[in-house]
Amino acid sequence: MILAVILAIFFCRFHIEHEWSVVIFNRSKNEKIAVPVNSKYFTITFVHSIERTPVSEIYSIDEDGKIILNEVRFYSLGTGLPFSSDGIFKNENGQFVIKEKKSFPSLLLRVSPIPGHALIAEGRKINFLEIAESEDLLEIRAQKRWVVVRR
Repeated sequence: MILAVILAIFFCRFHIEHEWSVVIFNRSKNEKIAVPVNSKYFTITFVHSIERTPVSEIYSIDEDGKIILNEVRFYSLGTGLPFSSDGIFKNENGQFVIKEKKSFPSLLLRVSPIPGHALIAEGRKINFLEIAESEDLLEIRAQKRWVVVRR
């Protein structure tokens, strides 16, 4: 009976809902960081190793937790830079943009030794070189988690 009263009081003031997080798992060190993504969008940025220009990959999370690549933005066409006949390729104010939908269960990437390799979500920027060593293997995946929210 006491438990029922405590639960009733709790649920009058709080409720439980789920939210998506992007989990950055460092496979090299067996460490992880979870970043809430209420908007379901996040960006991975890096500086291209040959062209030395910034690249941004804009992702979203679908209802099944798959990671969807929506758009890639970059400033030069050169060796190793994305160009695809799939999707829409255009120039917006001097920036090349590829818009297409590619689905991934998770992303595997090696941390670049060049500063600028980061994940941005909900206004928070996580520089990979601050949480991992150069060349560490990171797995990025979406994860649903339950949170308690005050009414």
